[in-house]
Amino acid sequence: MAAPSPRIISLDQYRGYTVAGMMVVNYLGGFAVAHAVLEHHNTYFSYADTIMPGFHFAVGFALRLVLLKRIASVGRRSAYFSIVRRGLGLILLSTVLEFASSHDRFKHWSDLVQTGVWGALAGPLKLQFWETLAIIGVTSIWVLPVIAGSVRLRLAFLIACTGLHVLLCHLFYFDFMYARTNWLDQYWGAADVKGLDGGPLGFLAWTMPQIIGSFAYDCIVSGQKAFKKQELTEETETFASVPSVASCSFFSFFKLLIWSLILMLAGYGLSCLSMNYPRTQPPSTEEDQIEVAASPVIPPTWTIVQPAEPPFVQPPASEQRQLNYWLMNKRVVTLPFNLFSSGFSLAVYTFFVLLSDVGRVQIGLFRTLGTNALAAYVLHEIVGGAVGSFAPKDSPLWWVATTFAIYVGITYMFVRHLEKHGIYIRM
Repeated sequence: MAAPSPRIISLDQYRGYTVAGMMVVNYLGGFAVAHAVLEHHNTYFSYADTIMPGFHFAVGFALRLVLLKRIASVGRRSAYFSIVRRGLGLILLSTVLEFASSHDRFKHWSDLVQTGVWGALAGPLKLQFWETLAIIGVTSIWVLPVIAGSVRLRLAFLIACTGLHVLLCHLFYFDFMYARTNWLDQYWGAADVKGLDGGPLGFLAWTMPQIIGSFAYDCIVSGQKAFKKQELTEETETFASVPSVASCSFFSFFKLLIWSLILMLAGYGLSCLSMNYPRTQPPSTEEDQIEVAASPVIPPTWTIVQPAEPPFVQPPASEQRQLNYWLMNKRVVTLPFNLFSSGFSLAVYTFFVLLSDVGRVQIGLFRTLGTNALAAYVLHEIVGGAVGSFAPKDSPLWWVATTFAIYVGITYMFVRHLEKHGIYIRM
């Protein structure tokens, strides 16, 4: 075996944290005793909303890292082909996992024949298809032409995708995602189905966290290059035979921290535009009971009349505004949601840069989950379904905590077993 290449420990730790957070919200979020912040609401930014952008951020970081290395080692054509193949593999795996739980959708052959091919696919292509792995696969292929390019190219691509997403939401896409009357649904054939996590055009929005992840990689590499220019003393060479990420990460820490704060403030600032819309009637905090604004993207006024509730705090029913583009909304993946979630992902990663690259501290659970994230993703769904079948949604807190501990323990045991035997699932 070839000697293992140095890993960016902060990325492994961050990815492991994100997988662990996914396990928390996916299992606990549906229980009656769970706090609302562990669920998706699409009316404010909850902790559950941090997970998918976190995955995209890590993917963008790793995608640039891997692609640049492969271009240098195997050539541009082979490198790009391997990434496309990986993206298609993720899409296929996600689709299989999603539809494995709905294998009895058509109980009779006549039902399938009557529905037709597009009738059978229209609803899933608007909703069920867009699970985490499929969205990551599609978005990774979408950003592939620019992810190895310059900062200017990637930034221009990000701005263009964001602008196009805003424009399409204004023209028809916001209504499409909320199953309101629009020209696309007339041809799509799923007018009563709401979209999920950005839907068919979500890759335009999810471009942002992936590109920002690639910028974070650049920041880490610039720190490495700055460190390599310094002369190493004999004592330093004894401590680390080659310049490592750990030696230069404090140089990058403040850059990452400042940009994370800028992104989060920008996202929150834009979310305050949502306060210009009328309050929903009757007052409610349930998305299905909140009316959609007549003009979701163009607010009544562009002046911020009052600050919105801060992230992670659910607005009271009496202050809930009509559904509009300026809410931090994960269903549509609005611009305020994207900016704040990308900044939050960057802030969390910055913490792991300080903890792991500078402080040389690793958390075992995060290491195990982060270095084998795909295996952990697949296993957590299987184990969660098995354990969750013994935990009704109205279970008391002690039983929820007990089954959650069993669920985490079994998942970790499987992934840790793979780690001990050097088995890592890659696409």
